Amino acid sequence: MPSFIEIQSEAGTPLDKLQRYIQVFESHTGRNAIIYYSGFLHTDKNTGIQDVDMSGFMNAAYNMDKSKGLDLFLHTPGGLVSTTEGIGDYLKSLFRNNINCYIPHMAMSCGTLLAMACQKIFMGKHSCLGPIDPAFGSYRAEAVVEEFGRAKSDIASNPNLALLWQPILGKYPMTFLGECEKASQLAGIVCEKWLRDCMLRNSSKKEELIVSIKRLFADHQNSKMHDRHISSREAKDAGLEISMIEDDDALQDAVMSVHHAAINYIRACNYARVVTNSRGQGWFVSASS
Repeated sequence: MPSFIEIQSEAGTPLDKLQRYIQVFESHTGRNAIIYYSGFLHTDKNTGIQDVDMSGFMNAAYNMDKSKGLDLFLHTPGGLVSTTEGIGDYLKSLFRNNINCYIPHMAMSCGTLLAMACQKIFMGKHSCLGPIDPAFGSYRAEAVVEEFGRAKSDIASNPNLALLWQPILGKYPMTFLGECEKASQLAGIVCEKWLRDCMLRNSSKKEELIVSIKRLFADHQNSKMHDRHISSREAKDAGLEISMIEDDDALQDAVMSVHHAAINYIRACNYARVVTNSRGQGWFVSASS
């Protein structure tokens, strides 16, 4: 397995190298592969999942033999729940639920939610998922709901505390509480819908596992922080179908080579988001746009 530095030093353009390593991966699995990568570790501009990314998936999936299924590589901080639902439903329909997800490093928030649309998630010992409670900019939806609930309780027990809470709650725009509540509800609905439809479809413990998975990923009281890193072991213990790339040396080499080549590509070209395949078809969003 070439390291990130070794891939940087190889001959060819960053895109040539990425395409070559995706092709090697596809030869190993006999399946289609699409990578959905964000430059969130080197830029903070336009890195989240957005509606326009659907065009990238449409381009990348064009002319693929859908009967081979899809291996989806994810490296993302997350994004909008509604957008993620649209992308997930599209891919599930296109490949008839025959989708595996590969997370060589990080798929946080709605990246984790999108992984739950797949039949299996492949991770490394260093990989992580994250809580799926939505965020509005720097505000975490469940934290906002929790803060309003605490204010209501405090003021009910001591009306004088209203003066203390007024400037705190005054920072939120009108209807914001309702939007946070509905966004959190939608994340839970999408999570449960996808788990029932694919990953846990044939499980005799489906109901029990859904409760366990939502407790870990969708309950702010349990996850504590929106940016918490949830390991493969924790995810598997909660009930997700997790396979370790370290269990197959050839697979690990192929997966991490794609990852290193993808990171090299988005850094070299200063991309915020990339959706592409082994033929270079897809969607490429500059961090400077």
